[in-house]
Amino acid sequence: MTAAGKHIVEEFENLPDPEKKEVLADILRMSSLLEYPQISDEELLAAADTIFSDYDRREASECPRHR
Repeated sequence: MTAAGKHIVEEFENLPDPEKKEVLADILRMSSLLEYPQISDEELLAAADTIFSDYDRREASECPRHR
């Protein structure tokens, strides 16, 4: 990711949640117009693994039994 992209992500993270939802909705609308290369099954599985691992980590840190 370029420095400009990183800056956008950092700024996005600092927004209040309602504004994040608005910005994300606009980005998703705009991204539907872009053409993407086909994603392999391996890439999809890797992305899902990352998402669920992060979810499990966050849930474990919030659960009193796992502290």
